[in-house]
Amino acid sequence: MKRCLAVLGLMLLTCLARAADAPTVGLLELYNYYEYSPALLSAGQPTREQFPAIAKAGVEAVINLAPVTDPGALADEAEVVGKLGMEYVHIPVDWDKPPRADVESFLAAMERFKGKRMLVHCYAGSRASAFVYMYRVLEQKADRAAARVTLEKIWANNPGYELPAVPQWRQLIDEVLAAHST
Repeated sequence: MKRCLAVLGLMLLTCLARAADAPTVGLLELYNYYEYSPALLSAGQPTREQFPAIAKAGVEAVINLAPVTDPGALADEAEVVGKLGMEYVHIPVDWDKPPRADVESFLAAMERFKGKRMLVHCYAGSRASAFVYMYRVLEQKADRAAARVTLEKIWANNPGYELPAVPQWRQLIDEVLAAHST
């Protein structure tokens, strides 16, 4: 009998531990998910069903860099996020011609949400990781080479869209970093 109770107790503890980890598992299920720090995360487009797990994981602000015309985009994402108690900014960045002005809008949004746990996302995580890379180098003074390794690792998860294959994004990154270093 004692053995049976011990086994049941272990099973209960296992279930409770898994329940406590549920928000983390939800984040790990996001496409191209990356956690730069406890306060800064990036990923591809979350589904409507994933946003509650994002909120439960303590995310307080969402920055969406994908146009509403991207596959899987949620036209009512601001409403979905707001109903879950998170703040929201949408900066629809053109994939083919990403403007420097969007980077400035992003940097302003990051400043606005400073001190909050943030998720930056786009369609596949490429726009998000590029903008986060620039933020980390410019604002957090991260080591450029180490941050670049992370950026290229994320982009490598999108076959055919690796960073070397998209000159408009390499150009944007180079221009922004050069403009801010003077």
